[in-house]
Order: sequence, then structure tokens, then C-alpha cells
Amino acid sequence: MKKLLLPILCAGFFAACTDDPAPGAEQRPGPGDLPEYTYSQVEFRRLVNGQFRGWTVSEAIAGGDIADATQTRTVAGMNWFRPVDFHVETPWGGRLDYGEPVSVRGAEGFFRVAKAGDRWYFLDPDGGAVILRGTQHVRPYHMDDTPTPEHEAGYKARFSSDAAWSAETGSLLASNGFNYISYGAKRIARFPDDIRSNLLCPAGKKLAYGENLYLLRTFMWDMKSLGYGQDFDSGKYNRLVLAFEPKFAEYAGQLAQEKCALFRDDEHFVGYYLDNELPFVAYEHGSVTLGVELAHFLSLPDDYSAARDFARAFMTREGIASEAGITEAHREKFRAEVADHYFRVTTEAVRKADPNHLILGARLHDWSKYTQGIVEACARYCDVVSVNYYSRWQPEPVYMANLATWCGERPFIISEFYVKADDASYKGRPYPNTDGGGWLVRTQRNRGEFYQNFCLRLLETRRCAGWMHFEYTDGYSGSRGSNKGIVSVEYQPYADYLSMMKTLHANLYRLASYYDADGR
Repeated sequence: MKKLLLPILCAGFFAACTDDPAPGAEQRPGPGDLPEYTYSQVEFRRLVNGQFRGWTVSEAIAGGDIADATQTRTVAGMNWFRPVDFHVETPWGGRLDYGEPVSVRGAEGFFRVAKAGDRWYFLDPDGGAVILRGTQHVRPYHMDDTPTPEHEAGYKARFSSDAAWSAETGSLLASNGFNYISYGAKRIARFPDDIRSNLLCPAGKKLAYGENLYLLRTFMWDMKSLGYGQDFDSGKYNRLVLAFEPKFAEYAGQLAQEKCALFRDDEHFVGYYLDNELPFVAYEHGSVTLGVELAHFLSLPDDYSAARDFARAFMTREGIASEAGITEAHREKFRAEVADHYFRVTTEAVRKADPNHLILGARLHDWSKYTQGIVEACARYCDVVSVNYYSRWQPEPVYMANLATWCGERPFIISEFYVKADDASYKGRPYPNTDGGGWLVRTQRNRGEFYQNFCLRLLETRRCAGWMHFEYTDGYSGSRGSNKGIVSVEYQPYADYLSMMKTLHANLYRLASYYDADGR
């Protein structure tokens, strides 16, 4: 690729240049008598079966793991690292001093992925190496799939128009160091023209975005119109049986052609998620609808004979005479083959429709993300492996090591994560905060401590090329508030939370170089 010189870019790309040393240079005061980290302790509560457990800093969770918030890392608590207020970046939030990249994937002039040393990045259209840091569902209340009266009242009280909202929101995102967002429609759509410019080009910055095609889910929604005569019963069957339907490959190709045309020439667009949280593997393998099971596929009725035939062919190839001969190894191998089929069919459809943009996986979650064959199938066909990461205080070291192996020559991104704060309220009424997957902490600052800790540990892996906080605005429906957002139901920014996020973002590449350095 063409190499760009930093002095030229200081004049051409950056709003300001300083005499601050390059990331990694002279940034550690040295160990001395101080430990590397002075940890914070953050109290949290977990929601279990609809009820919050008591406040704690350490608790046993699923699989024998321990959620330990006694060693929460923050930038301020890094004794061997010297923070700065900001660092020089491309308008996309990229760095230029990343060295010669290898393993570049993607189309010139659009977002690509590349590896520099042992660290994975996205390459922005101007040649900068980007670690994405984003938030999701950035849109006015009336463009939401489920607008609520509370969001409507908050929006109208604060903004005179969509233009005013998008101008304030674009500035809020850029000033706090975000460089990625999503619109997030259930049936994929572009940012409308009247808000697009303010959101994607605020104050000389350029924000990237990505969207979800929902290929399999949309096929499931449209089954009646496709001549199936009935809706799919997801309470009875695993929806991945539909990936084998004779009409699915054609449908996915047509949907991709239609929807990818909206994004094909857009330099701001990073790429496509294929689906979200598909039921590849159920928690503790306890459900045939939430996880792929060979016996379940073998028992499918004639309505889904293609998936049943796939399972029967697997039995023949593996030399399994009857269901009684199915072992755990057979079940795992079958799940991996189902995943391979799904990722092959869907990526072929998208690459044919749009060769310019990346394929960002299918937002693996729960036990699916911990299953080697599922991750390997995703990495075999996609440019990036995406993971929705809940039920942990911080990334698990063993899982991070496994993920690095399973992804092979692909980076991963965290496509959802968050915690909620107990101090959030609507018109003086505290939120119940029982909706969603995030745990509960006491304050917005505690949310910021969680965010910094989670992201610092992702940076340390060198394999994570970005993360997407869930989400832009708090949820609220039927007096059920949920503190997921960086702004409230009334569109008020959470200043303490954003301040902690901004500190991390401002030091991002210096922190990456810190973790890249040997002997720290």
C-alpha cells in the first residue's frame, strides 16, 4: 500500500498538531516503587431470573467463573502510563504511525482491515489505522422501530427540529472521541439525508458506520409472502433450519442486491453484519430452539425437509447408525457444519452485491461465541468476527486467547456491551433497570470505570479492532426505564460517563502502543 508521511498529514489532515511525543515514546514514567495499576473497586448487581442480587464487588457466576470488580483498571490508575488530553488523528480517528501493515483485506478507497506488527486495525479511506469506538441506534425518537411517548416528549422539549438534533448529536459524539455509529433499522436503511451530514461529518471529523442486513431473520419474517403459507414457529424450531430452505439462497441474494445498493459507494460505510445473535448454541445446550441440535434436525417435519436431509447426510458421512450413536463430538461437529453453511451462503450473497465493503460477522453471543467451530466458521468467510459480550465484568483471558486462535488471520470486534447505573431516573422516578443484558452499578462514573476497564483489557489483546457501546439513548417503555444510553430518555448527556469515555478515547493509540511495548 502507499505509505503516507506523518509531517505531510499534520499539515493536510489534522486540525491541530502538537509537540507531544508519538504514541509509545517516552510515555511511561517507569515502574519505580509503584505497581503498574492502582485498581478501583466498583460495586455491581446482577439480574438473575428477574431479580437483582445484592451489591457486591466479587461474585461467582456461570461456569465457575468469578466476576471480580476489585481490579478495575482506569486510565488514571495506570501508574506507568502518562495520559494526554488528546492525540493527533486523521479525520476518521486514525493514527499514521502504525508501521507497515500486512494481511490487508478490502477494497482500496474504503474501510479495510490490516495487521501492523501483532495489532489489528481498520484502515480508513485516507490511510489511517483505526480502532473503532462507537455507539448504536443513533437516530431521533420518531425514526426508532418502537418510539415511545417518553422519548417523544424529551425530544420535542430539547430540539426544534431533526437538523438541530443531528447537529448537537454529531458534535457530542465527535467531541467525546467516538468515530463509529449505526442507524440500526430492523430492515436495513441508510441515515436519512436531512441528518446524515451532521452525524457523519461533524466539525471537520468523519464518522464511520455499519449496519445489519438481518438476512436470515428477514427471510423468517417474509415466509408467508414467499409462499410458505404460515409464519415460522420459532418457539418450536431453531430458525437456522431456514438456512437450508431452497428459497433462502436466492432470497438472500436478492435482498443483498437491493439493500447493498444503498451503501456500495459510501466511503463512510465500514460494512455489514449478516444477522444478530443467531441460535447456534444454547446455554448449557438446554434448548433445541436456542441451539443447533443434530437430533432436533433429524426430527424436523416435511415442511423443513432440506434441513432434515442435511442432518441425515451428516449421519451418513460420520457413519452414525442411529440417534443412539450420536456423541457430544458429533453434536459439536454438526453445529460447526450448520454454521459453515450459513456463513458461506450469506457471504457469497453479500460479496456479489457489494465488493467494496467488509463483512463483519453475525454478532455471536452467549455460548455461541465460546464455541470453536462456530467462531472458526465465521472467520473462514467473514472479514471480521463480531461478538456481543455480556455477563462478564471484563474480557476473560482464556477466552481472549481462544478467540485469537479461532479467528486465525481475522480481527474481532465487540459489537455490544454495557452496564447500567442505579442513579438514572425519569422525572424523578428511578429506573427499574431490569431490561437488557447489562449489569447494574451505582453511578454514571462507575459506568465509566467499567467502560475503561473493559476497553483497556480489549486493547491489551491486540486482536480487537474496535468496540460498539450499546447504545445511544436510554430505553423506556411502560414505565420501565433502562440506563443503556450515553444520553437519557430526555436526551440529556450523561456527563460523568462521557467524560470517562472521552479520556480513554483521547489516549487510545498511546495506550495501544503501551500494550504493544515489550517489558512494560
